[in-house]
Amino acid sequence: MEPNNEQAQGLYRLCYRLTNVIYPGWQYRPIQLVRIDERTGNVYVLAGESDFEIKPTGGYEP
Repeated sequence: MEPNNEQAQGLYRLCYRLTNVIYPGWQYRPIQLVRIDERTGNVYVLAGESDFEIKPTGGYEP
């Protein structure tokens, strides 16, 4: 199973924000794991002490 286009774009935006120290309001966090849940189709990202879920619509939430 692969992420759809919206999820791939959401993953790109999230990774950019997590790893870019210059982005205002976000603190640098190393990305440790990216995995797609085959049951739900959501993409999970583990970054530092936070985890994020990217929905099929491309939106993400901690």
